[in-house]
Amino acid sequence: MHPVLFDFTIPFTETRILIYSVFFSITLALMLGIYLGTKAAQRQGLPIQEALNMTFWGLISLILGARLYAFCENPSLYLSDPLRFFKLWEGSMATYGGAIGGVIGCTFYLLLKRLPVFRFLDAYVPYGLLGLGIIRIGDYLNGTAFGRRTALPWGVSFPKASFAYQYHLNHGWIHSDATVSLPVHPTQLYCALGCFVIAGILVLLRKRKSFDGRMFLSGSLMYIVMRFGVDFLRDDLRRTLPLALSSTQWVGLVLLVPISLLLYAKWDNAKNG
Repeated sequence: MHPVLFDFTIPFTETRILIYSVFFSITLALMLGIYLGTKAAQRQGLPIQEALNMTFWGLISLILGARLYAFCENPSLYLSDPLRFFKLWEGSMATYGGAIGGVIGCTFYLLLKRLPVFRFLDAYVPYGLLGLGIIRIGDYLNGTAFGRRTALPWGVSFPKASFAYQYHLNHGWIHSDATVSLPVHPTQLYCALGCFVIAGILVLLRKRKSFDGRMFLSGSLMYIVMRFGVDFLRDDLRRTLPLALSSTQWVGLVLLVPISLLLYAKWDNAKNG
C-alpha cells in the first residue's frame, strides 16, 4: 500500500511535494486514454481538432459525473466539507459516474456538431478501458475498493490506517494490536485485469469491425458484466438496496438492457442492410 507515491522536497526550501497514487493513476489514465484514443481517431480519418474538442468536454463531464455520483453515495462527507468536492487528489472518483458523465459530455458535443457519435466512441473506448484499469491499480496502492476476506493464496493484507484494516477492526475481526488486516480479495487488481483484457479484445475486434458502435457497445457490456461480478467480492460497498446489491450493480443492470437492445438493433440492421 502506497497512498503517497512520491514525496520530495524542493531544493533549498522546506516545501514538500506529495504525489498521491490515486491522483497519479487518474492523471496517467486520462493522458494515455486521450493520447491513444486521439491517435486512433486520426488513423480512422476522423477530424483531429473535433476529437480533441470532444475530449475536452468529455473530461469536464467525466470529473463532474464522478464527483456527483460520489456525492450521492455519501452526501454527508461533502456537506461537512464542501471543498472536498474539488480535492481530486484525495480520490472518491466514482467510476460509473465518471464513465456515464464522460460519455454524455462527448455525445452531447458530437451531436451538437453533427458528427458521427459511434465512430468517435469506437475509437476511444479501448483506451478508456485501459485508463480504468490504471485507475484501479491506483486504488490498490491507496487501499480503497478493497475486497472481502479470503483464504486464497493470493489474498492481500493491508497495513494499519488502511480502509480494510479499520473495517476489520470495527467489526471485531482483528484486535487493535494487529499490524495488518485479514487477507482480502485484491478486487482492485481483478478489475484492472478485466479492463486490460476487454481493451485487448476490442483492439482485436477493430480489425473485424462491421458497424459503427460495435466496439463501444460491446466494450460497455463486457465491462458491466465484469464489474457486476467483481463487486460481489468487494467489502467496501453499501448493500442496502433491493436484492442486497450495491448501487454500482444496480446501475450496471439498468444500463445493461438499453445497451444490449441497441447493440442487437445495430447488428441486425447491419446484417440485413
